[in-house]
Amino acid sequence: MKTLSRAPRVALLNAARTASCVLVPAALLSACLPQVVSEALSPRDLRPPSVQRWDAEGPGEFVVDFDEVVEVSPGDFASDPDLGALGVASEGTRVRISAAGTLAAGTSLSLEGTVRDPSGNSTSFVLPFWGHNPDLPRILLNEVLTQGASTHPDLVELAVMESGNLAGLTFRVGCAAAQVLLYVFPPCEVSAGEFVVLHLKPLGIPEERDETGDPTASGGLDAYPYARDFWYRGGDGSLPGENGCMTLYRSPTGPIRDALIYSARTSASDTKYGGFGTQALWDQVRGVVSEGGWKIAGAEIRPEDAARSEGTTSTRTLCRSSDSRDTDSASDWHVVPTKGASVGKPNSDAVYVP
Repeated sequence: MKTLSRAPRVALLNAARTASCVLVPAALLSACLPQVVSEALSPRDLRPPSVQRWDAEGPGEFVVDFDEVVEVSPGDFASDPDLGALGVASEGTRVRISAAGTLAAGTSLSLEGTVRDPSGNSTSFVLPFWGHNPDLPRILLNEVLTQGASTHPDLVELAVMESGNLAGLTFRVGCAAAQVLLYVFPPCEVSAGEFVVLHLKPLGIPEERDETGDPTASGGLDAYPYARDFWYRGGDGSLPGENGCMTLYRSPTGPIRDALIYSARTSASDTKYGGFGTQALWDQVRGVVSEGGWKIAGAEIRPEDAARSEGTTSTRTLCRSSDSRDTDSASDWHVVPTKGASVGKPNSDAVYVP
């Protein structure tokens, strides 16, 4: 048998001693550490609840949805204006607030409150609400003037499909997740067959009146005696020219009711932003699709899914078909020929040919 020289034996012995010295203190350390240290360092939930959505579900009924189960105390909630005593209940990830008083349809309210998750993390919030409108009619985006001129500024026409009240109806350029412009309609009784025109670039003159009563009350540029005129007063209301997105919602916090995505681009126009030209528009159109407001052919929206807007001018508007077909897709829309705009009246089905 081969024997080891003295030098290697010493080396092995020293290695063994070193290993023993390492193992023994580690065992002793493990045995002597108090258990409380490991508990203090153990992971736990430190993230507070996050608001996901909120809306009014009745005249005095409001809901707020969170991303996790929450606990509530009625004393942590209040409203402005004061609707009296608030009943507050947790329904898992949803908080339901019931007010003793009621909120008129379309009027605004702010609710503040604090919620906690089972780990004790809390979130305080102040959220805007609009009074629930149970009489909102079916109403559609019907004609849009996106290439306005000084004599015919940008506007949007809505077609009223059934009688009801406009209170709280919300028009957006963009969508809820990527908003550029917002207009909330005041209470106004409308009848099936009427047209509502929202003027987006008013002159700011006294004659420009929201026609919540008499539909002939308003003056101003392009006011229509045979339609109901409303005027946006939030600043520059210019619509995107040939590439854009607009939407209707039940209320500022409610679900989507109608949408229009329009484009003169193609997927080959630009390799960036899905072919839509800008990150902002790409975010808007994807938001509309995710909300169920627009149908597409594939898994991801492309400019080819949009209503074609080539050739629009101040007299060649983008129109829905005269039968008010609503498939939530490009097939509902066309550009009318020169001088074919029909704001306030039934649309023309004639199609512009370059």
